[in-house]
Amino acid sequence: MMIDTHCHILPGVDDGPSTAEGALRMAAAAVKEGMQAVIATPHHATRRYTNTARKIRRRVAALNSRLKKNNIPLQIFPGQEFRLTDAYRAEHRAGRLQTLAGSAYLLVELPSRSIPSCFYEFLAYMKQRGIHPVIAHPERNLDVISNPDQVLGWIEEHGVRLQVTTQSLIGFFGDEVRRTASYLCKKRWIHFIGSDAHNNLKRRFYIKEGYEALERLCGSEYLQTLQHHAAQLIIGGKIGLLHN
Repeated sequence: MMIDTHCHILPGVDDGPSTAEGALRMAAAAVKEGMQAVIATPHHATRRYTNTARKIRRRVAALNSRLKKNNIPLQIFPGQEFRLTDAYRAEHRAGRLQTLAGSAYLLVELPSRSIPSCFYEFLAYMKQRGIHPVIAHPERNLDVISNPDQVLGWIEEHGVRLQVTTQSLIGFFGDEVRRTASYLCKKRWIHFIGSDAHNNLKRRFYIKEGYEALERLCGSEYLQTLQHHAAQLIIGGKIGLLHN
């Protein structure tokens, strides 16, 4: 089962499709690329977007209903791309955080330039509550680009998982990001691969291209492992800490 673990497919909630029709077109494109399921991960806790767990689950149910009516064989699961701020305790206590497909794994976006001062307190807080942060596209963070080896401590000491995106692996964000993504994959520090698709134009899925890039870097067995990790999210399984 092929599952996209990072996708902005819900209509009218963030910078993904603005209409239901746009979401259906994205869903059809996902099926064409071989996807059977997508975890919808709208932005939450940014300056522009607020998408609470309750809102996301409601919108996911509505989109699944539309997909069924339109005979598009794709299943949507609830998720969220939580932008880390020092308000994480209030967000968690209020029940506004939505894990990936209801698992123990929460997709977390860091600021693009640096690691927030609250990062390690956040990791400890989540660990105490049985939630494992999955860092979205760490290869796009300037602090990680300048010192990618630091993520090993995140993984080994704090139980963090990392998610690379197909767009990064094919060079969509430039050579520096592509090189960092490639390095993290070669080190086996990546646990998931997602599309971060927002539309069917520039920010499309790039599944075939991204998977081929990962296979060239690390072989088919590693790609299969990441696909297995995605399937584990759906059934509530555990994700091992893979690295050399």
